[in-house]
Amino acid sequence: MYRNNKNKKYILLLNLILVLTPPAIYSYGSYEVADIFPFFKDIPSQGDMVFIPAGEFIMGSSEEEVEKVAREFGKKGDFVDYDFRKETPKRKVYVKAFYIDRYEVTNAQYKRFIDATGHRPPYHWENGTYPQDKGSYPVINVSMNDAKAYTFWAGKRLPTEEEWEKASRGMDGRIYPWGNEFNPHNVRTAEAFLNTRLCLRDLTQFAAPVDEFKNDKSPYGVYDTAGNVMEWTDSWYEKGETKVVKGAAWVHLGPRARSAGKDGAKPDEISHIVGFRCAMDAVDGIKTSNLTIR
Repeated sequence: MYRNNKNKKYILLLNLILVLTPPAIYSYGSYEVADIFPFFKDIPSQGDMVFIPAGEFIMGSSEEEVEKVAREFGKKGDFVDYDFRKETPKRKVYVKAFYIDRYEVTNAQYKRFIDATGHRPPYHWENGTYPQDKGSYPVINVSMNDAKAYTFWAGKRLPTEEEWEKASRGMDGRIYPWGNEFNPHNVRTAEAFLNTRLCLRDLTQFAAPVDEFKNDKSPYGVYDTAGNVMEWTDSWYEKGETKVVKGAAWVHLGPRARSAGKDGAKPDEISHIVGFRCAMDAVDGIKTSNLTIR
């Protein structure tokens, strides 16, 4: 359980990280999906996906749940000015069957897209490639429009907010992918830095490899929906203005990792704490094991 006697230590760590990092989300521009039409050829292998069956699930947070978090964390760190009301009400939502990537899209996967299409690489890459030894890390500094261009090239799409949340928490309304209590050892949030052997530069610029935190796993077997990086969805946060981003990132305090949490960002904005994963419609709801697009 998340104990009060650890809060000061985590808050100090978070403040250090936030001081050493640039603004979280900022405008960068993007390519429209149409820009990659001349380059579209084959659909490459992008790793396995997880089948999420059709049916209802419990989405959102109850008033009691958000009040509890707000009382303890509402004036601390990244919860300052956070609008807890956007998570309510807690309700049942029906979602059609779909597939979703088991892991966040990695630098290595995004590099194949860059090489195949000529799409602009993330601004922090040098000479058109990702930092050394970061191939298995989630790609960052990509706008929603960049992410959609990738999904089109891969023959997939971005998940909706409802799809993402169901894939993260299952059907029973659990607060985190693994259950109802926060565990700092399960997930890449600010607390996990205390147990990670990385230099200061890595702590302020990078998440973790997508397969590192084995316990950040949903009931369906989807990884890193609680932490590592926040993720784009294709649902409106403020209609016509901003899109929903889900999950917490490596700079956030644990309670931000709740599956019902969300924020908004403009489609052409980028961030060093935002990445994405792909989804795909299921064909007549039929499940195939370890689906791989080739």
